[in-house]
Amino acid sequence: MTPAPTGSTNKAIIGIAKIYDRSMHQDSVDRAVKEAVDHLGGIEQFVKKGQIVALKPNQTLFKLDTDGSTTSPRMLISLARMCKDAGAREVWIIEAAGHAQSTRMVMGITGVTAAAKEADVHVAYLEEVAHKVVDFGEDAPVRYMPVADILDRIDVFIDCPKAKTHFVDPISGACKNWVGLMQMSFRLSTQKDVDPYYQGTAQLLKRYRPALTVFDGMVAGEGQGPGSNDPFWWGFIIAADDPVAADVTVARLFSLDWWNIRMAREAEKMGVGIYDPDKTEIRGVPFEDAVVRVRPADPSVHRYPVRVLVGSGSGGVIEGTLGHWKTIADAWLANDVWKMFLVRGKPTFMFGAVEDPLFEEHLKEGPYVVLDDSALDKYKYDPRVIFIPGSPVPQSYIQHEMVEKMGFGMLYEPGMKLYQTGAALKGRISGVAGGKAQKNTLLKGIAATTAVAAVALPVITYLRGRENDEEKE
Repeated sequence: MTPAPTGSTNKAIIGIAKIYDRSMHQDSVDRAVKEAVDHLGGIEQFVKKGQIVALKPNQTLFKLDTDGSTTSPRMLISLARMCKDAGAREVWIIEAAGHAQSTRMVMGITGVTAAAKEADVHVAYLEEVAHKVVDFGEDAPVRYMPVADILDRIDVFIDCPKAKTHFVDPISGACKNWVGLMQMSFRLSTQKDVDPYYQGTAQLLKRYRPALTVFDGMVAGEGQGPGSNDPFWWGFIIAADDPVAADVTVARLFSLDWWNIRMAREAEKMGVGIYDPDKTEIRGVPFEDAVVRVRPADPSVHRYPVRVLVGSGSGGVIEGTLGHWKTIADAWLANDVWKMFLVRGKPTFMFGAVEDPLFEEHLKEGPYVVLDDSALDKYKYDPRVIFIPGSPVPQSYIQHEMVEKMGFGMLYEPGMKLYQTGAALKGRISGVAGGKAQKNTLLKGIAATTAVAAVALPVITYLRGRENDEEKE
């Protein structure tokens, strides 16, 4: 692996380009991406003839880029073609999605897999490829980590995050995007004590430092990120030769607490980039012309129509188990799924070691769910509760085992399939993955509609049955 260029040791360079075409046609995206990168000297400054290049998008979950949560496939097509024009021998799109779904499924829905075909580049679903254990040295906070073999084949990494908010850090940006390089089960283990999660990600940023960062800020995301952002048209592509400076700049442009991005702080400590905005040079669109006041994510648990009890325990309870639950809970709130869970009364969700003086009363009000191994024995081993073990509890267990034990699996699973099918169809019809995918989807529209109807029918039947039962009562 050829070491990535580190940029100037004295100053980070940020290029800002405006895109006016809200339909985001491919030629408009091409121009904006090229303009942003040209402010840094052009793609040839980062990609040389014969090199192997990896584009790392944010594909956290099966949301379209127009939902404000994932990277635009069109932007990836633009970058892939630019890299090939610069002489790249191979171009890859690499990613490992969130805990609750496979990357192959996510990228199929978001259009990234189809975009890779459109641009004629390779795809690596990182949870499916071979890994090896890497020794980061005796002085490293996290000495040993499993790492995908393919990463050491890459000459140039291009970081392609979405411009969006997050309920832990102010934004989920370039540095947070490198969490996707961390092997999934190991990622969970680092969240037990929290610090290794941030430190390990920073170590990956140092070893596999992105030479170029390009933010998708066309349709950006505010509010309950990283998975339930509210989309808004921002209309900017942000390019940078420094991932730390890129995060600080986007947070400042969003009018958020830019000094409090822990992922970027940890990366700065590792020597990955520059945090001080006074050491950042903005080129292209003036900084003040791109500033927008963005609604931050609400980290509280009082916004949900259920009872939430949070106690002490390992750091993994808060940023691990609770964080995983919040990501899903925010999606349920945005899609009115909570109405389903309230059918059997008001649920209680207990996280970690916390006392519930009204335990018996709360048991009578609705399902009582206890999450995480650190919960007190008298609660988690009570036969009347639903105990979901783990430390932290993965998102997949919350989305499947927990829902099933609460008695809603029969409705939830078909509903998820319906949502995923609809999202994929919407994306392909709108052309997010390129013209070929759009044309093929329109030709297969009747078959797709039939498939959606087949999935929807049992859900509709169940809901109508519930309504009839309630009317009889």
